[in-house]
Amino acid sequence: MEKSRHGDDGCSSTCPWCAEGIDHLSNSVRIAPPDRRPPEHRPDDWGWQLHTDCAAEWREFVTHLRTIAGRGAFRTLVEGPLSGDVNDMVEWELPDTS
Repeated sequence: MEKSRHGDDGCSSTCPWCAEGIDHLSNSVRIAPPDRRPPEHRPDDWGWQLHTDCAAEWREFVTHLRTIAGRGAFRTLVEGPLSGDVNDMVEWELPDTS
């Protein structure tokens, strides 16, 4: 599984959403897979630290991904571009002007 990028103090990491530094944990949140273990038994470096605003954008993005999946277009619109060139996927249809 993925691990976050933390310094020794836990306050010098980079937000993977915006690629900007996180200087203070007070304006960030940790995003991690669900873990049913008690907090004292969880790894400290599990997940990713995101700015609070970035985490809100990420949540909206996830909501949109779920909508796309519900419409049956996830494979084409999400998985496809991750494994290939988006430009190769687009078939532009020019309007018929005749």
